[in-house]
Amino acid sequence: MALFGEKKTKEEKQKEKLQKFMERYQLEDLDEKDLVVLQKIAGDLAGNGAFKAGMALSFAKAEEQAKVTYLSALVEQNWMIIRQLSRLNKSIEDLNNKE
Repeated sequence: MALFGEKKTKEEKQKEKLQKFMERYQLEDLDEKDLVVLQKIAGDLAGNGAFKAGMALSFAKAEEQAKVTYLSALVEQNWMIIRQLSRLNKSIEDLNNKE
């Protein structure tokens, strides 16, 4: 019986982070081959979260904070575009399979 609960392996923690990331951006229906790239991107963005928090606490210039905010918005838009392109691709594949 473990006093502090079951410890998770590094791989299990990474899978959990990836799953949360996929749920956050509604990317659950991406192809398996895209998941490897998604995992790398999620790791990079996780580091940027700490950077953004540090900027806010350091009282960085308003212009710098605005740049980071706009870049974050672009990242959010990119995830939406990726999701829509994935849906379009599946629809095209379905149409081609029906013919």
